[in-house]
Amino acid sequence: MRRLIGAAALAATVLAGPCLAQAKDDTLVVGAAVFTDSLSPAAGGYITLSLVYQTWEPLVARDADDKLVPSLAERWEALSPTHWRFHLRRGVKWHDGTPFTAADVKFTVDYVTDPKTVYVRKGRIAGIVGTDVVDDHTVDIRTAKPAPLLLRGLADIAIEQKATTEKLGQKEAHRRPVGTGPWKYQEWVAGDHYDLVANPDYWGGPPAMKKLRIRAISEGATRVASLIAGETHIIEEVPVDLLPSVERRRNLKIDATESSVSLVLTFDTRKPPFDDVRVRRAVDHAIDKKTLLQQMLGGYGSVLDGQLVTKATFGHNPKLQARPFDPAKAKALLAEAGHAGGFDTKINTLSGRYLSDVDIANAAAGMMSAVGIRTTVNVVEGGVWSQLDRNKEQGPMYQIGWFSVGDADFNTVWYTEASKRNYWTNAEFDRLWQEGRSTIDEGKRLAAYHRMMEIMHDELPSIFLFGLPRISARQVAVEGWQPSRDSLLRLHKVRVK
Repeated sequence: MRRLIGAAALAATVLAGPCLAQAKDDTLVVGAAVFTDSLSPAAGGYITLSLVYQTWEPLVARDADDKLVPSLAERWEALSPTHWRFHLRRGVKWHDGTPFTAADVKFTVDYVTDPKTVYVRKGRIAGIVGTDVVDDHTVDIRTAKPAPLLLRGLADIAIEQKATTEKLGQKEAHRRPVGTGPWKYQEWVAGDHYDLVANPDYWGGPPAMKKLRIRAISEGATRVASLIAGETHIIEEVPVDLLPSVERRRNLKIDATESSVSLVLTFDTRKPPFDDVRVRRAVDHAIDKKTLLQQMLGGYGSVLDGQLVTKATFGHNPKLQARPFDPAKAKALLAEAGHAGGFDTKINTLSGRYLSDVDIANAAAGMMSAVGIRTTVNVVEGGVWSQLDRNKEQGPMYQIGWFSVGDADFNTVWYTEASKRNYWTNAEFDRLWQEGRSTIDEGKRLAAYHRMMEIMHDELPSIFLFGLPRISARQVAVEGWQPSRDSLLRLHKVRVK
């Protein structure tokens, strides 16, 4: 059905006559795959943060490759394992013309860490116990214990203006952002578009374009059609089955990178039959991951190396490899576990949350069925998914993607008792996870994560499928664009020739 819809949309575009995109009024137009209903830094995941960071900025940022780079803090230092000092950029102004100071940093960090504050990413900086203003351009942050993840955690916290938030209240201040970033708020229509104008006084230099419009275009075929018609300059998440429609046009170009999302099939190991590691290993041998990568992801991304994290993530264990596709081995393991006749099971998945998610689940189910594990796929609506997640009832198997944003701590947490969302428990794994986040010695951290990856490879709480790609497309006239591993739109230096 998806292919038919895509073909119809593209056919309509061809009949209308494709044209080169014009940067009308010096406006950059981006077609977004998923749009949130909020501009609040306190709400939502990386989809929301992508919009938030057009106007607001963090102290420390990630670049498109997940490397940490200076932002509102131009440099920092650890005065002790629990005491960090941040030196702020001078001359930075809020969009209303007032100066940015250390008081804004303290205000933001204090309210985010306040136990009464509901802030979706507050766990990223949960170890902070104090924030002190040294002077207008220097701020100290203290943690209860060594915090190797503090810098990476701060990259997810937008610094907000103290005066505006105190005057209007957090809720109202989040509706019309006053930030320090490259773009200024102009208009927000939830579910439709976000319009911004260039900040000429931006500390990093004014944006290459005068205006920015981020359009909500949820249907993949419609996004592709908008690009072909010249209505957009860049689109996110090109559906794999529509890649040829883009690739054969000389005025369009595909850009892809491997994201920091690891797509996995997770088992409920608390109940039979997946409480038996032999059954879990049988599933691993039954799925031909290399073929799935080619057919369902167009060869973009990568097969995970028998572990949760991708090669580019701190903590990846280079000694591990994915189990080979071996249906005979899968059947032998099932027989050894007492399931020679196979059994019935299901995979729960969302639709459209991850690239080709339903197609991947269906293909994996077919491969499992071929060795006797008769598998159906249950596509779950978002609200129901959240309820199942809260109750830890996501079924015998469920498909999900975990962001690492460059460090193994950020996605291994979901397999620990501390997360309250784990279906599998291993005492050594939990101990190593705590060790990894409690020392700033990178050698010790890496050793802990390497051992954690070995445990996951042996016990297989999930089938480790792919480091998912981010596949975007653009007009060839667009310069300075790069899709990001963390899915954030970085548009400050993008221009249309």
